[in-house]
Amino acid sequence: MDFLALGAFSAGELIAILLAALVAGTLGGMTGFGGGLILPPVLAPIIGVKAVIPIMSVAMLLANAHRFWLYRKLIDVRLTGLALMTAIPGVLIGTFVYVRLSSEAVSIMLGLFLLIAVPLGRYCARRKMQLSPRGLAIGTGLFGIGSGTTTGMGMFLVPMLLGAGIKGQAFLATDAAISTAVNTTKAIAFSNHALLTPSMLLAGLLLGLCTIPGNYLGRWVVSHTSVKLHTTIMEGIIMLGGISLLWRPVIDLLE
Repeated sequence: MDFLALGAFSAGELIAILLAALVAGTLGGMTGFGGGLILPPVLAPIIGVKAVIPIMSVAMLLANAHRFWLYRKLIDVRLTGLALMTAIPGVLIGTFVYVRLSSEAVSIMLGLFLLIAVPLGRYCARRKMQLSPRGLAIGTGLFGIGSGTTTGMGMFLVPMLLGAGIKGQAFLATDAAISTAVNTTKAIAFSNHALLTPSMLLAGLLLGLCTIPGNYLGRWVVSHTSVKLHTTIMEGIIMLGGISLLWRPVIDLLE
């Protein structure tokens, strides 16, 4: 599909994509994650499920790079380097697996991930993990593998960084630095496997640009609403997205 062709998207599809990108950016601005969980259910029916992760890698690269720039002076360089030593090889393993999956397998994998993301994310938050440098390296390696095969893995990076003792704006800066490097690696890997064409690259960049206003909107929302309310809304959207991605493959299997 040529994503830049005139008439490739209907007006309704464009509006849905732009609104989803704004919501994704807003969630990222509020919590440091969430954007990668909101966009896939919207994009999959429009661009095809196999194209979702490659395009999302570019969109999330831009969104995180913007946050990285805002907090660049506060990055914990040692912690970032330690995390990337295992996360980057993990991403390469994950993308190697992803390119060999069928569209149906990708849809089922994404749907199941979204359905388990909410309870698993709550579990990780309650545990308040305390990680040694070795534990962080192991955890970010697994995070890298997951990032190469799906999207929205940032919600599992958050408790690992908190468990390593990083907080406040330094946390946002370090999270953004790691996520930027991970998504850059994904984009390069998908390009090498011919899953990220020039038109898809541009589509991802445009999508990423649409998330940037959400970084500022998210900051405003946090100051005017309770954390519990926007977390509940986000979890509901994620669960519905998981069901929507699983619906078609399950129906096909039953027919």
